[in-house]
Amino acid sequence: MKSESVKKWTKRGIALAVVTAAAGEFFGLPSTGILRIQPAATIAFLVVLAAAPLFGRLFCECLCPLGALQGFVNWLTHPRTHVRRVCTRLPQSRAQAAVRWTMLAVFAALVLSGFGAVAWSVTPYSIFGKAMALFIPGVPLFAAVLVLAAVGKGRFWCNWICPAGTLFTALSAKSVCRHKVGEGCANCRACFKKAESAPKAEDGGSGVTRREAIGGVAVLAAAEAVEKTTDGGFADVSLPLVPKRPATVMPPGALTRARFASKCVGCGRCVKACPSGALRQSVALKSFGQPELFFQTDFCRTTCGWKCAKACPAGALEVPPADVSKRNFHVGLARVERNLCIRTTDSVECIACSRKCPKNAITIVDGYPSVDAGLCIGCGACEHVCAARPEPAIRVHGLDTQLAVATRSDEELLPEMKAMLDSGASCVVARDGVVAASEKGRGVGPILKMYDNGRLAGAFVADKVIGRAAAAVCALGKVRRVHASLMSKDGAAFLKQHCIEASADEFVDQVLNRDKSERCPLEMSVEGCENPAEMVKRIREKTAELRAAAAKGAAN
Repeated sequence: MKSESVKKWTKRGIALAVVTAAAGEFFGLPSTGILRIQPAATIAFLVVLAAAPLFGRLFCECLCPLGALQGFVNWLTHPRTHVRRVCTRLPQSRAQAAVRWTMLAVFAALVLSGFGAVAWSVTPYSIFGKAMALFIPGVPLFAAVLVLAAVGKGRFWCNWICPAGTLFTALSAKSVCRHKVGEGCANCRACFKKAESAPKAEDGGSGVTRREAIGGVAVLAAAEAVEKTTDGGFADVSLPLVPKRPATVMPPGALTRARFASKCVGCGRCVKACPSGALRQSVALKSFGQPELFFQTDFCRTTCGWKCAKACPAGALEVPPADVSKRNFHVGLARVERNLCIRTTDSVECIACSRKCPKNAITIVDGYPSVDAGLCIGCGACEHVCAARPEPAIRVHGLDTQLAVATRSDEELLPEMKAMLDSGASCVVARDGVVAASEKGRGVGPILKMYDNGRLAGAFVADKVIGRAAAAVCALGKVRRVHASLMSKDGAAFLKQHCIEASADEFVDQVLNRDKSERCPLEMSVEGCENPAEMVKRIREKTAELRAAAAKGAAN
């Protein structure tokens, strides 16, 4: 087999493998990382770009799935003439040069002006990815590119519009491995006659006159004007039940809004990787094609293992360090609109948002949901289950800078929790390796409030005083570990009986009342009882009795 044939079939084999691998990443096949060579500021692409002066437009021929598909479509539709249809070996016309360099200039201007998402939408991997992710505006664009290849002269998109193609053309003009005229050519030069007859530019440049360059800009300006008049599929679309947000909710791992906007090319790989389907591609002009979290059909799961960030080929999403749990990665903050809540509109005592929240960040205060900003991570579970219509009464506002909280062991957390007790807190709760909440107050009240708010399950609790009464609340709330500044011996025994680890700065025989004249009345109320639920019931009854007596004394 001749060397040219070997090279040709080798390139075809590479192109087929690249298309298969790129498509496979969107349909569940094992990831090959092939998408990491797409036109973006990634090391893989920069290496391929730097190799262009040696290997020519190898990217466009073999490593770009859109380029390979265009070549295949052209080969099917022009089986006898496809040799010259690729056009990479022919001198570019002045019109072609005017259009492609104007497109590259517009691309750069969009990126620099903050509209990078629109600019990236005309790069090949982005178009291919949008089609594979079934992003509705991207599918017809993908089809249009292939139709142009079928009815036109080969890879029309690559040679006239694609900014990456323009860069590779400029860098590979004198490449060592560029296309050469081989055997079988009659040297009639008919394919070059049009280019040779065209007048040369006086400055020895690309042959593009000032009039042609201005004309190319005018065509693009006219197209933009038509797009603005007809929306062109780039305008904001108001979907049912999607609230207006001051800031969209970026995928976890985006880190900052500016960084994400500049790096994301809108390929849709993360959208396909999201197990819950909460990620969708934006149709807003400034963020066109880039992923956002939507919560109509599901929410961002804390147990997915960072699948979206791991799938990102452009480095727009980063997987945080191992000590940062997804349960402690904040992408947004839920806000409550009381006037929309069905507690207001329909007088229904709904608790769906507080019940669904995986972080127990929502409690019912004065009859309405209240969000703990320190606990809320913006996963959207509350917005997803909100029963209010036509818009949810609780909605997530995206953070411009996402917050990652590193998890710590109990021993690392204990000094901070003890310091909080010394500073005035009565009860401190840590969950998932971070301090989650604290309460002030007297007696069993603070820890009982933590139980009522659902914050004790699996938690590490630090309290000023733990007697048998408080130990019963911990047992009923399924606390994992308890530390107290002062703990009674029978309280420690009760905790041990219920398999709860207990420690204290000081152990005493019994907990006394406030003036230390006799035993604490709450401790006396649970004496002889071993059932935590019954003990908590007695504590509530005794507390109500003591409050009533105090109120009566104050009135007299």
